[in-house]
Amino acid sequence: MIGSPGVGEAVVWMGRSTIFRMVIRYTGKTVNMHDSTQISSPLTRNPFRIITGIFSGIVAVAVALALLILILPQQAFLAISNYLQIVTAIGGALVLLLLYYRTARPEYLLYASAALGLWGIATIARDVNVLLGGRAEVFPGLIDMGMIAAILILGVAVQMSFPRRQVQPLALFGILALLLVTPVIIILLQGITSATLITLLFFFGCASLIVTGLNHSLRDYPLIFTGVLLFAIAFMAYPIRERFFPTNSFLNIIGTLVIAGFALIVIGYIRSADKSGSE
Repeated sequence: MIGSPGVGEAVVWMGRSTIFRMVIRYTGKTVNMHDSTQISSPLTRNPFRIITGIFSGIVAVAVALALLILILPQQAFLAISNYLQIVTAIGGALVLLLLYYRTARPEYLLYASAALGLWGIATIARDVNVLLGGRAEVFPGLIDMGMIAAILILGVAVQMSFPRRQVQPLALFGILALLLVTPVIIILLQGITSATLITLLFFFGCASLIVTGLNHSLRDYPLIFTGVLLFAIAFMAYPIRERFFPTNSFLNIIGTLVIAGFALIVIGYIRSADKSGSE
């Protein structure tokens, strides 16, 4: 009989089999309906797709802003850069936090989110201090310690994010030593002061971040590697500008490196989570 349970179950089974055959035929792989990572990975969800597009646009804006600063060095571009740095950092921190809750909640995303958030807060404090006329008090100061802490926390996130590579320790030590040459020379010439020590800490934090990246498989995630590299370069240049070239408009390009670096890190982590979820 048509209405009997056995016939109904057979019809349902045939329907499912037909659908799965069509899926296999047109996609070339089987879909496991109990594996949510195959049907709703972070990158395929509309919010993260839109977010990726927004941060890609931020990278493009950073490149355009860098060109404008080099061609027409004006203070107006510095203001735009500062605001965009804050938006990118705070926005990136929130995105990474959202990504944490929408995935398997890997701890490294919390560290990365904390790093961007802390850096954004420190930058807001710095800009408020400048607006209040405290330019001379900005560097060195407690605000710089907040930025250095953000750099170190980001290094922890990078270390936790990716499997370790077999890199010669001597090579890593050589790179670290090479990157620390500049602050050491400054200390030798000017002595040990709060300014020279803060400069050394900035260089040490950024150099450690680069070495950590080289010692882990960041080359498998070029966007994150590029973002980390841009960020580290920017903050090795930052104390040099603050100490010796505070009025040089061309060095305002440092802010655009930070913007692009943060945006690339966020995009890279979204794609990394998608890649992990699809495996």
